[in-house]
Parts: sequence; C-alpha cells; structure tokens
Amino acid sequence: MPRRTTSRLTDAFVRSLKPREKRYDVYDAQLAGFGIRVSPLGTKSWIVLSRNNQRKTRVTLSRYPQTPLNTARQHALVILNEMAQGEYKRTNSFERFSDALQEWYLRDQSTNKSFTQVEKTIALHVEPYLKNFKIREIEKRDILKIIDRVGKKAPTQANRVLSFVKRFFTWCVSRDLLDVSPANGIAKFKTEQGRDRVLSPIELERVYQACDQLEYPFGPLYKILLLTGQRLNEVAGMSWTEVDFDNAIWTIPSERAKNKSSHLVHLSKPVLKELNALYEFSSSELVFTTTGSTPVSGFSKSKRKLDHLSGVTNWRLHDLRRSFATVTTETLGFEPPVVDRILNHVSGSVQGIAAVYQRGEYLKKRKEVLEGWANYLESLGQYGTLQTVS
Repeated sequence: MPRRTTSRLTDAFVRSLKPREKRYDVYDAQLAGFGIRVSPLGTKSWIVLSRNNQRKTRVTLSRYPQTPLNTARQHALVILNEMAQGEYKRTNSFERFSDALQEWYLRDQSTNKSFTQVEKTIALHVEPYLKNFKIREIEKRDILKIIDRVGKKAPTQANRVLSFVKRFFTWCVSRDLLDVSPANGIAKFKTEQGRDRVLSPIELERVYQACDQLEYPFGPLYKILLLTGQRLNEVAGMSWTEVDFDNAIWTIPSERAKNKSSHLVHLSKPVLKELNALYEFSSSELVFTTTGSTPVSGFSKSKRKLDHLSGVTNWRLHDLRRSFATVTTETLGFEPPVVDRILNHVSGSVQGIAAVYQRGEYLKKRKEVLEGWANYLESLGQYGTLQTVS
C-alpha cells in the first residue's frame, strides 16, 4: 500500500514532490482526507479518503497541475461533506480513459507485484494517445494503432502492452463501464526478428565514433543522420539556406519531405558543431556534395567502410532512425507522440495529438528529446576510444 504522510499542501510543496520507487500519498494538514498521490513516473493526482463505519472510501479527483490546488481542495470539500452525510454515491461515471485508468490502478492493480511495470508501460505507450478519449469512444482501431506502432520496433514489448490493455478493458467491462472490450480479438505480434533491427548501445557507440574516421561527405552525413533521426535523402539533400544557426533549427521544405509537409528539426549541440565546421570550408549551397551542384548519392561503398571501421555488420542506414525511435522512448522515456513528430511520421493533414505536437509551443519538447539523444550518444563514448577492426 502507498505510504501515507501529512503536511500542509501548498503549490510550492506539491511542485517539489519527487517520484519514488513506489507510489505514495501526502495528505493535507488543512483539510483532513484530501491529498495528493505521486506515482513512480511522477504523475500527481488529487485524492480524497474518507472513513465511515470503519470502511475506507478513496476517490481520485483529477491530475495536477491540470487542476490547481485551490480548485481541487474545494472539490474535495464537497465530496467529503457528502461522504460524511452519507449522500455520496460512487458512480461508474469514469467517462474519460484517464479517470478509469486511475480507478483501475487503485481498485485492481495496487497490490499487483508487477504494478510499477504496468503503470510505466501504459504511461509510455498508451496514455499519450488515449488520455483525452472518453472510455466509450475508444475503438478497436485505436488500440490497433498503438500496438502496431510499438510492434514495428519491438514485437515482444507490443505483446506486453496488449496484455496490459486487455487486462484493463476486461476490468472496465466487469465494472459496467463498457459493454464489450475494444481489445477483444486483437492477436499477438509474431516475435520473430525480421531484417529490420535496433542497434545495441555498444553498436551505437562504435558507429557514432566511426563516423569521425570517415571522410567528407559521408562521415559528417552519417553522424548527423544518427543525431537527428531524419531520413537519409532528407539529410543528404540539406542546403545551407535550410539551416538557421542562430535558432538551431533545420527546416526541411515540403518539396523534400516524404510526406510533402515542411518539417522543423532542432539541431542539437553536436549537430551544430559538425555543421559549423563544414560551413567554414563550404563553397556550395549544399551541405553534402561531391560535385558542388548536386546532393551526394551512392552510399554503398561508404557504408561498407563504416561497417569496417565500427565492426558493426548486418544493419542498414535506416536502422539508425529506428534505433533513435526505440532508444528515445524505451530507454530515455520520452513521449512517443513527440518522437513521432521528430520523425515526421504523419501523412497528409495532421490531426489529433500529432497536430498538437506540431505547434510552435511544443518545439521545446522536441528539443528536449534531441538534446537528450545527443547526450546519450556522447556519453556512450566516454569510457574508451574506438579501435579500428582489421
């Protein structure tokens, strides 16, 4: 069970609460029964706890900071008064997915030994896409999109996500929140490895270091390809007019983007370092060129040399993009919708949550991902230098 402590709840105090290995509750010294719950992932939820006739009733109200302290306290006071007078009726009115999920955690998962894993997995792969849905609006195709997205990179993880999602929706049916589970009939992924793969940390380290040993234009190109997570042709066709050094932004114009939609890419510190070095000696409008007038092409020979320098074999350049997507979400814990926007996976008109992450105010989130990824790659090489494979 979560640890219980009491303190005077203020905005500053609630903001200062840090996640721990296990979730915990802090109750308000001002209003008895009103508190805040902090999950291992740092999610903060307002809660109410009442004891009547030795029976405990706990209600999850809403999330912080979406609901400010004063609003939550007023809401809690109303509910606590209703509970004290015996007028409060818990209804199956958890209309939103996020509310039903919190109730499932409380009612069904809190004593589960794998609860932390369940919560982390759903927070990473499911909540970003379903948190704003009403529970009865969720359809089978919505879940399939999530499972397919995970399964393309990690079939085993996709099956784990599916298992947890099915468990949740089965509980929803048992609580009369749903008539039928939208996860019914969704088959598990086959877990055989295909040709596509994700590079291991040691492979990423060796490829990243080997790029510095490969001559222009291929060495810097492959390094920036790895650091940005963009497509090979988009990086190879980069021009200096697309690069905004002052704001650390690379704008891929719509005519060069695969989905025909212009795309903004934050340039991390290592990318800026590479580009500044190239710009100093460039005499072409193109960043990567062997002719001065056309983008570089023909990558087979340089790829074989990169394999030799790094000692990493049986991989494709596109696997760098896949590795970026997997490591930033699975290892570094960044939100999948943000990573999807960086990869520019959307097609046609941008809708839903992908559109949210396209707006300017969310460029900060994309910057955080790309700087975090760059720091990760840089840290891999801190403990030794690459030895050329003979």
